Amino acid sequence: MRTESADRGMGQDGKNGVKGRATRIAGEPLFRGGRFSPSDDLYRVLFERNPIPMWVFNRKTLRFLAVNRAALRQYGYSETEFLGMTILEIRPEETVPALIEDVGLRRRGLQERAVWKHRRKDGSIIAVEIVCHDLEFDRTEAMLVAAYDVTERQRAQEAARVAEEKYRAIFDQAVVGIFQHTSDGRPLNVNRAFAKMHGYDSPEQLLAEVSDAAGQLFVEPERMAEIVRAALETGIVRGAEVELYRRDRSRFWVMVNLRAVKDSSGALRLFEGTAEDITDRKAAEAQVKFLAYHDALTELPNRMLFMDRLENALAGARRKPAKAAVLFLDLDRFKYVNDSLGHSAGDEMLQEIAARLRQCLREEDTVARVGGDEFLIMLREVASREEVEAAAGRIREEITRSFAIQSHSLSTSCSIGISLYPEDGADGETLIRKADAAMYAAKEGGSNDVRFFSGEMGRRAETQLAIESEMRSALARGEFFLEYQPVMEVASQEIAGAEALVRWQHPQLGCMAPEEFIPEAERSGLILPLGEWVLRRACAQAAAWQREGLKAVPVAVNVSALQFRQQEFSGLVRRVLAESGLAPEYLELELTESLLMSTGGAVNPCLRELNELGVGLAIDDFGTGYSSLGYLKRFRVSKLKVDRSFIRDAATDADDAAITKAIIGLAKSLHLRVVAEGVETEAQFRLLREWGCDQIQGYYLSRPVAAAEMARMLKDERLKYESAPAAQKQESVASA
Repeated sequence: MRTESADRGMGQDGKNGVKGRATRIAGEPLFRGGRFSPSDDLYRVLFERNPIPMWVFNRKTLRFLAVNRAALRQYGYSETEFLGMTILEIRPEETVPALIEDVGLRRRGLQERAVWKHRRKDGSIIAVEIVCHDLEFDRTEAMLVAAYDVTERQRAQEAARVAEEKYRAIFDQAVVGIFQHTSDGRPLNVNRAFAKMHGYDSPEQLLAEVSDAAGQLFVEPERMAEIVRAALETGIVRGAEVELYRRDRSRFWVMVNLRAVKDSSGALRLFEGTAEDITDRKAAEAQVKFLAYHDALTELPNRMLFMDRLENALAGARRKPAKAAVLFLDLDRFKYVNDSLGHSAGDEMLQEIAARLRQCLREEDTVARVGGDEFLIMLREVASREEVEAAAGRIREEITRSFAIQSHSLSTSCSIGISLYPEDGADGETLIRKADAAMYAAKEGGSNDVRFFSGEMGRRAETQLAIESEMRSALARGEFFLEYQPVMEVASQEIAGAEALVRWQHPQLGCMAPEEFIPEAERSGLILPLGEWVLRRACAQAAAWQREGLKAVPVAVNVSALQFRQQEFSGLVRRVLAESGLAPEYLELELTESLLMSTGGAVNPCLRELNELGVGLAIDDFGTGYSSLGYLKRFRVSKLKVDRSFIRDAATDADDAAITKAIIGLAKSLHLRVVAEGVETEAQFRLLREWGCDQIQGYYLSRPVAAAEMARMLKDERLKYESAPAAQKQESVASA
């Protein structure tokens, strides 16, 4: 179709009428002889009252010769204004050249429809569809024009075109797959994303090669039938997850939304929908699900999955009936691997141990990793205690074989505790708890051992459990309190400090010493709140003594490994000192050798922060751990406390005397002060003074005393000798 067709001009020769010869439209007379005949009136009425804007113009001058009422309304001009104009004046300037060219063409009869732009009186532009016809008007070559306003129609068509282009762009460029298919599964239309996710180069290639989506694309063809049925029943299906094939037959997952498209009569036309590749998400979900029930490092089942399998095994054992066993395995000295070679070596060793444990077991048995170096093993349907013992022996033999880790040959051992169903318990939790108790008995027996649960272990475990349970509320009830054991400076025999020692005033058991409850506190994690309470109470008491004007001496507080491994431990110390008002130099933290070595390099930042804070650091029980000169250089401590086991026999045992003397000499060479613990006799005191020991504490000086008694000693600046005879005390003072 041509873009526009001309509306032909006519010369003006009067208003709505002509004189002279008749003028014909389509071969019929319009006006006759200068007056209107009935037939002229008819044609005139048809022209003037026609709802379509019409006019006649002179083809030579292009002036309007006649216009009807519809044209006046459409363009906004009066009849007089119209008849004083040419057709050029209702045209936008840019269309005039094309109009002049079109008028110059000599065509006869009804002209082809075309669309042009016209300007109304108010300046607005409209689109009109022109229909025109040549005629003779008052002996003048003229043209009759009908101008349909198609502006809104064009706008609607343009909007439809734009919408179609947008839809096509969305369809072609969408990141999700879009498709249409027939009711029997034949693809009708797919976008590029849909073709690409299936491994095809283009939508055309997929449409050419795939005629049955269910059979060719679906891993489970019946799954497509299910989704189609659901779409027919409900109209739309959202979020259906299906596994599909790519062109190379590899599998992937998509999430499908499907809609049934029906015509106005309700008959099904086709199905259309979207498909989003969710393969990565499904893999992530599978990984999350796996990690929910497995250990990430070894890929062994975790405690949750182990418990599920154990309960299933026990249910089966009850039906048969049959026996079952639970083994609790803990590696011996595994932390030394981490400390010496790093955690990567430890992880590699754990993976190898997991592989060996799998090889030792039957397919129906289960091994799980439940802690850093702890494993649970379930043996289904065992015939006897001897069979379980043999399995434990094989496991222990595998664990003790050397490991080749990072060019190192390493070895370890394990302690195994065993509980049996139904002898030791009827449920999984009970069996695990009793196997755990047996494992600890194996460790206490020297490690690398296997122990079956016994009644004695049960009674001990119950006592431990009761203590742990009661400890949880003992802090809130205020049952813990501190006593202080003074430390004496050997040279001056003056009080040089005090060690804070926690006690538990149990409602039924009376006053309990630390060794009776601290191990359980460490096992259960209760040592953290208890240790913080001791730290706060000791600092507050030392600050209170100073405010009373008493002699200012450091207070020593023992720190457990669990406390020290806390990331914020140095921050806790800083806060406690600030809250109590105690200066850092009057707090001394006592750490064990094993603590420093087991935490290794990770403890250095904490030690550095405490050093910078000005807190004193002492190594407690020195000589019972590694006794390595290396860590004494790495860790900036200021004091060594010689363990009481060496002091006890130093006066009578040459070996203990030599060790104690060597420790004091070592400390002096490293510019460290030495404190001897557990001094009880005058003979011990004399030797320590002779060897150059700096400070002593023990019953020779004083038992641990209450805060009020310690305040009295600080006030008097003297010690209360409790253990030594009067003559020895006088002799020691005189000889000092």
